[in-house]
Amino acid sequence: MPDIWKRVWHEKTEAESDIVSQVWGSSEDSTPSIATPAQMAPARKNIGIFSATAMGVSLMMGSGIFSTPASILKLVGTPSMALVLWALGAVISFGGATAFIELGLMYRRNGGTMRFLAHAFPRPKLMLAFLFSWAMIVCIRPGAIAANGPVIGKYWLYAAGQSDSSGWQARGVGFGCITFVTAINIVSAKWSLRLINLLTVIKIVVILIIVITGIVAAAGGIHVEHNDNWSRGFSGTRGDARNYASALTKVFWAYDGFTNLVYSLGELRRPERNLPWSISASVVIVGILYVLANVAFFIVVPIDVAINSEEILAAEFTFRVFGQSVGKVALPIFIGLSVLGTICAQTYGVSRLLDSTNEVGFIPYGRRFCGNHAKLGTPIYSLVAIYALTLLYLFAPPPGKVFDLLVDFVQWSTWLFYGLAAAGAIVLRYTKPHHPLRTFKSFHPLNIMFIAFCIYITVFPFVPPTSDTSDAPYPFYLSPLLGLITTLAGLIPWYFRMYWWPKKTGVNLMAWIESEDAEDVHGAGFDEHDSEQRVDQVDESEPDVKEQTRTVDDKQANDEQIHVK
Repeated sequence: MPDIWKRVWHEKTEAESDIVSQVWGSSEDSTPSIATPAQMAPARKNIGIFSATAMGVSLMMGSGIFSTPASILKLVGTPSMALVLWALGAVISFGGATAFIELGLMYRRNGGTMRFLAHAFPRPKLMLAFLFSWAMIVCIRPGAIAANGPVIGKYWLYAAGQSDSSGWQARGVGFGCITFVTAINIVSAKWSLRLINLLTVIKIVVILIIVITGIVAAAGGIHVEHNDNWSRGFSGTRGDARNYASALTKVFWAYDGFTNLVYSLGELRRPERNLPWSISASVVIVGILYVLANVAFFIVVPIDVAINSEEILAAEFTFRVFGQSVGKVALPIFIGLSVLGTICAQTYGVSRLLDSTNEVGFIPYGRRFCGNHAKLGTPIYSLVAIYALTLLYLFAPPPGKVFDLLVDFVQWSTWLFYGLAAAGAIVLRYTKPHHPLRTFKSFHPLNIMFIAFCIYITVFPFVPPTSDTSDAPYPFYLSPLLGLITTLAGLIPWYFRMYWWPKKTGVNLMAWIESEDAEDVHGAGFDEHDSEQRVDQVDESEPDVKEQTRTVDDKQANDEQIHVK
């Protein structure tokens, strides 16, 4: 335990040393204010294997395991079938995770899926990479953070004895939490990771307490009301295919997050070792804890009570095992901290994605704002932009079902691009069979299983339900339709940015693809000592395409310009 605590708080980073020679110049004379590109620094190697694993676990283990088991049980009818779906979710998620490990080792820079799609599907004009960046930055991540903020408020106000915690009060608490997380991310990447690590440890401890008490109750060590949840087996299991689609959507909402690390790969130390271990470990740890937690829930809580408990099944469990004080006070506080950890991981990852889209030129004049601040080592501009978008999603929708719709529609685009990225791993195996950095190969049958699920979860929501939905707050197709419209809306800026602007100025916004491929072939920038090499194009106002290569290892590289074209 002391070793774990030490790793949470004192995980050493190479950024501790004095980095003077930077990608965009020396940081010695820079001020702590928001810097210009001349004052910005490259990605520091802040992330070790413990933090890398915590980033995945923290994002996956939000409120899902506490709020969805009852609704999944209601959809499928029996705890046994619900458990099968939770286990299936772990297997399918692992199949997707292996694809992202292979891709992440091939392209070890910040940006993750954006870069994977760009290299796997470069035509037409990086359309899939652009649309992914558009959907993730404009819709998916800010919407998810905005949806998670009031969840914290709901649980903490409930713990404080507030009877009505679903409206603006919950959003106020969420606003404070989102502001706090953004401030921590701006001030220090190391402290952001330490906070993620600490909250991840708290999450695991809470789940372990639930699992252990469930086992003790099953053994007779704790007196609880006897039920036949497990002895009934699959008797009473429902067979409606749409119910299973809805149940799987909820299961995979709880598993969503194993890709979070790939957006900050440029900050990962020893990726050839840490990436496979951290992503695999995060899925395995979460999968085992999810299955065991469901076993514990249904050992203690009878099936009819569990179905009626809806989002507070975990509170019902702790109330029956520990009494009212824990079930109605302590647990909601810890669930709120769990969701806070999710927001931390989401903010850290998406800010690196936005910074990478600026770097490659997807956003007009974005190269003037990309990169880490030379003193703070954080992407300040990107963090502020994500914060502003999140507040728009947080306060614009009215309370009630319209706000709940926000949670549903961001999931559609998420799984669409997850499936495309996994397909990209298969495509690259044939288009670039001898890629020098492919040190891990995913298992294609597992990848195909993951892709098939992504197709299922993006197509089936458009199929009309067989049961009566007249009492539903909105049409069954509305949430996936909004996700589709939001994604396709990105075709407008994509056309103007990738076709119209290059034709007008002569700037080649696809040159970075060739540059990165050339770097990978020559092994530049990715040795065991984490030397880095970045190719930056000139400002887009210049028609000629130039690329300046600056390395951390070369003390005189700040004054050199290497003309690629």
